Amino acid sequence: MTEHTGRSYEGKAREYARKVDTSPYNAYYERPAVVSLLPDVENANVLDAGCGSGWYAEYLLDHGAIVTAIDLNADFVALTEARVEQRAKVLQADLSQPLDFAADGEFDVVLCPLVMHYLKDWKPPLREFHRVLKSRGVLLFSTHHPAMDWKLFNREDYFAVELLEDDWKDFGKVTYYRRPLTAISSDLASSGFLIERLLEPQPTDEFRQVHPNGYARLSKNPWFIVIRAINGPK
Repeated sequence: MTEHTGRSYEGKAREYARKVDTSPYNAYYERPAVVSLLPDVENANVLDAGCGSGWYAEYLLDHGAIVTAIDLNADFVALTEARVEQRAKVLQADLSQPLDFAADGEFDVVLCPLVMHYLKDWKPPLREFHRVLKSRGVLLFSTHHPAMDWKLFNREDYFAVELLEDDWKDFGKVTYYRRPLTAISSDLASSGFLIERLLEPQPTDEFRQVHPNGYARLSKNPWFIVIRAINGPK
């Protein structure tokens, strides 16, 4: 089984859900960047891989997509089901395991927001994304910026893939993996993907209004990275 730390949210999903919709780091930083790289999803078959409390699933549905949403955490699955009200297929699934519910070439888009850093080995999920995506389909994901984790935790070896433990204010301890940009690029290429766009987000004006100190920090220091990759031939 591929090592992952997604179970950091066990027992905390509902608390996290109460904050994530309005957190400036999500609402005014990560989500605007991801949405800016999202292709037209009207009538597109989209896999929301790591749906959390369902913000992206709801957004995709509101923009005409046919959505399958999955998450490892049963509470997140329940929250997404309640949010989308049977407009989407919502399943509990582990990204470190084969996505047996999905047929080859089923999806036009795989969206994976702020999930991949919980996985130690990216190759198994990326190969499954390659399998379930149509040729020339889009993989769009956000994750921690490699420079951020390396700098924030003052790590000695930038090129290592290693487990980190963070203590989030008003939430508790969370563990995840950091990796260099080279590892991200190599894993995508070896799994059949070509990077089309890479975005280092800037905070929006709304972020500045609600959190000026955070705005000043993110304006000069990368926090997340957003990558849009194209699925190659099968």
